[in-house]
Amino acid sequence: MMITDVEFSGFRNDTPDGATHGSISLIAGDTRINVPLTLPRRVEIGKSQHRLLLLAEALRQTRHMPEYRAKGALRLAPNLLPSGIRA
Repeated sequence: MMITDVEFSGFRNDTPDGATHGSISLIAGDTRINVPLTLPRRVEIGKSQHRLLLLAEALRQTRHMPEYRAKGALRLAPNLLPSGIRA
């Protein structure tokens, strides 16, 4: 499955306890995989470094799902990552 888009939703910086809840949607054509995440501390969701870390965690969790365990089952579209970063 070729992931062509990623959406971040629900992550807010105004949580009083520092934990932030949200989800990442991995989109491939008509397929959408929603991965809920809880962060141990606040992050600035606008920073690309933090977005990449969240994406990596979402991919890690998705690869544990039975339907995506096979090697190569999930791939990122070439234009999805910033230049200089490999999948």
